Amino acid sequence: MSNSNVAALDRAWPIICQLISLLQVHVPGLTPQSQARWRWSHLMRVAESMVRRWLMLKACQDALPYVSMQVTHGGDRPRPDGLRNSDSAPLFRLVEREAPFPFWVYEPATATAPAQWVLVQSVGGGQPLGISTAFNPENLKRRCIALSHVMENPAVHTLRMARWLARATARRKVEAGRAHPLRVGWPPGASHQQKRRDPERQDMLTWLDRLAREALPP
Repeated sequence: MSNSNVAALDRAWPIICQLISLLQVHVPGLTPQSQARWRWSHLMRVAESMVRRWLMLKACQDALPYVSMQVTHGGDRPRPDGLRNSDSAPLFRLVEREAPFPFWVYEPATATAPAQWVLVQSVGGGQPLGISTAFNPENLKRRCIALSHVMENPAVHTLRMARWLARATARRKVEAGRAHPLRVGWPPGASHQQKRRDPERQDMLTWLDRLAREALPP
């Protein structure tokens, strides 16, 4: 990664934190009937995708001090994420789902239905499959808390990511599999439609995704 990209990566973190802070304000008050629930569900996915790629880039940039460290979760040894074994706070997922991911689309008003946000299933940012999914505000709140933990202490989550990458690379030496936590294809939360509606966040997600793939070994 070039020096200019390293500096840009540092400048990206406050912007990502701003999005997480926005989620912290609005997500706790969501209900299954909230009008803007699909918008916040989508922004949560965008924030998670940004954070995952940012952590991977930081881990690749600072990998040498981390990869040789032992990973211990038992006894009284501290966990690498900074939490105690008894803590119940949701842990931010380092690995993206391979299954089709849901995202929201806006359906304009018609003669028979009002304008509304609809959650659909899509594969790799392509055309939606039209499968509706029930909105679960509690799940969104847990994901928001997990993102908040990353924002409060990104260093320990960078350590988690570096260790994850080291273990995945070691596994790939003996069996086929991914050596990174990015799903193949379009990043979750990215779509051509949202590119027109929210270009700044979509551009940052695309930039982080490109850098993260370039930073990883073939």
